[in-house]
Amino acid sequence: MKFYTIPAGPFEVNTYLVFNDKNDKKEGFIIDPGGQEKRIEKIIKDENIDLKFILNTHCHIDHVIMDNYFKEKYGIKIIANKEENFILKNLKNQAEYLGFDFKEEIIIDEYLVENKEINLGDINILPIFTPGHSPGSTSFLVNEKYLFSGDTLFKNTIGRTDLLGGSFDEIINSIKDKLLILDDGVLVLPGHGDTTTIGEEKKYNAYLI
Repeated sequence: MKFYTIPAGPFEVNTYLVFNDKNDKKEGFIIDPGGQEKRIEKIIKDENIDLKFILNTHCHIDHVIMDNYFKEKYGIKIIANKEENFILKNLKNQAEYLGFDFKEEIIIDEYLVENKEINLGDINILPIFTPGHSPGSTSFLVNEKYLFSGDTLFKNTIGRTDLLGGSFDEIINSIKDKLLILDDGVLVLPGHGDTTTIGEEKKYNAYLI
């Protein structure tokens, strides 16, 4: 497995391009496309990736703004938590709050089922529902080594809970009950900012000690 991290858009969303690089059939997927579409397209072309789907950790506008672009260009589906429909219905207001217009409708094509793996070649994706930043926030544990945590868990901090659908109690419970039980060596790849590990967050994250 190989992946690229592409900070994208004005909010520096970490968009991830993940794919199987161990055989000629390089099937892959994209997590939270927030911009930098031309750069991502170049990587897809250069690596000869067969893009299969979009995963959204959650559906705040900065994480889904390019969903429809990639869906239409590559004929792929959007996969996310059903509870994020509440957030998607509010995209226009989110955009206005941030100072720009957004009139598209984004539709989830397939709903995630918690703990039901998505398999793509030798890539195994385990959805872990981690509400708190938003009602349907989901973290993805890939091959038991990489945790794409969206805006739930960051290096030495946690996601905001003052946005639409947020809950401080829920996010703390989600992290402690579902993420900190993972192996200390699991690499945490958040929706913004630097990587960390589960072990580091157990030791140094003031919200979780």
